[in-house]
Amino acid sequence: MLHAASHGMLAPTLHALDAYALAGIVAALIVGGLVKGIVSIGVPLVAMPILSQMMPVKQAVLLLSMPVILGNIPQALEGGETLATARRMAGPLIGTIIGNIVGVSILISLEPHHAQAVAGALLVFAAVLLLVSPRFTLAPAWVQPVGFVLGFGAALMESIASIPGPLLAIYLIATGARGKAFTKQMAIILVVSIVTLLLAFKSGAHASSGDLLISAGASVPVIAGMLIARPLRDKLPPHAFRIIVLLFVLAAALQMIRKAMGL
Repeated sequence: MLHAASHGMLAPTLHALDAYALAGIVAALIVGGLVKGIVSIGVPLVAMPILSQMMPVKQAVLLLSMPVILGNIPQALEGGETLATARRMAGPLIGTIIGNIVGVSILISLEPHHAQAVAGALLVFAAVLLLVSPRFTLAPAWVQPVGFVLGFGAALMESIASIPGPLLAIYLIATGARGKAFTKQMAIILVVSIVTLLLAFKSGAHASSGDLLISAGASVPVIAGMLIARPLRDKLPPHAFRIIVLLFVLAAALQMIRKAMGL
């Protein structure tokens, strides 16, 4: 296991960091879990701008992959009929698969500072989308083609900045998904998205089994943050807290862009 972990992208990056940076990474994951536990905003949206201050964007995307997939597998399977639900979502799922293959190729080819700038821009876009919360309704004939386009776009955001949620949420709401159906469909797309992303990383020899173990270990502080959030969930006004968090993400993302451009 130690031999496997010595290769890939994450182990060399983490080994080169000092204790303060490593503590900062753990803190970022805890904060991500804490925010998700209170207002259900995705962990990567909050953790990514913090992680990018301590490690390259490519490694941050990989680190966040397993916490996302492990958190969504139970929701994807909940209630049964998972395959039937997936078949009805062919458009966004196909778009997701293609988008991640394209997105990982783009991410790997980018210079570190360019990757940080692009990821920062996508984070700004995601935060603004969630603040504005645009809503529309899709006619049945448009569900699959629009799903393909938004699934592709969400996968690009996933593979470059680890944030597919906003576009997927807009799409699912537009199709009429609510409650448990919304949660299940979102989870299915995210599981397929992350599995495709990991396969794309591994096929390019940029990720190893050790990377997956390290990423899986990153789930522990995320879960700890969610557990800490439980008693706070009913004490804080979720809507106001959500706006504060999104404004933080917006400011942090702008700082990512500023740092990448050397300003």
